Amino acid sequence: MSARRLALLAVLATTAVAPRIAAADCYDETCREARDREWSRPRFEGGFGLLAGSYTVSSVHGGGVGLHVDGGVRMGRLALLGEYDFLSIGQDAYTYDDPIRGVLHRVGANARYSVAAFGGRAVPIRGDIWVEGGIGSQLVQWNGGGELSRRDLAFGVGGQMTVRIAGGKRPNYLGFYYAFRGLLARDPFPNKDMPTCAGPCDTPTGPSAWDTGAFFNFGVVFSR
Repeated sequence: MSARRLALLAVLATTAVAPRIAAADCYDETCREARDREWSRPRFEGGFGLLAGSYTVSSVHGGGVGLHVDGGVRMGRLALLGEYDFLSIGQDAYTYDDPIRGVLHRVGANARYSVAAFGGRAVPIRGDIWVEGGIGSQLVQWNGGGELSRRDLAFGVGGQMTVRIAGGKRPNYLGFYYAFRGLLARDPFPNKDMPTCAGPCDTPTGPSAWDTGAFFNFGVVFSR
């Protein structure tokens, strides 16, 4: 191949690669603002994770372990998500000879807001610390027969790290999160027990009218 042709190929290759290098090495204020807008524009976000903790249904209390799936729209620091939980709940065989066990299906709607965000401009990594709250509907199916339907309130706090893994007009994002989640629902039998004193007291108190759940929630998150 002649020297003239080699020179021509070198010029063409430089012309094709130069814009990509310029984009990759673009660190001025205009580029940082463009990258910040990419993180803030509305996009789909979904997550898949595990739940592990404890849960109470009236007089039945024990561990709860299962799966968590959510998906919705993220707009900067705000995310509006629909979610589904599937949990194995109930008493444990170490404490009870004939434990009461069942499964919990839960669907809900959640709003999540990042109270603090780090990175995401000059670097393709962003960290968020967020709080969340929402409402849901539960269906408990007992292994020995019977079902319970009720509504609940959800709340939580967590942290998330997200990495921008592709360029272009619609980049992809991948990360992981770790959170604490709580559930609060009305006891279906709030007057099941009379007020009592568990120790020395002058005012007996009745049982709580609310059932609670407390879980650690961790998993992966993706968006586009």
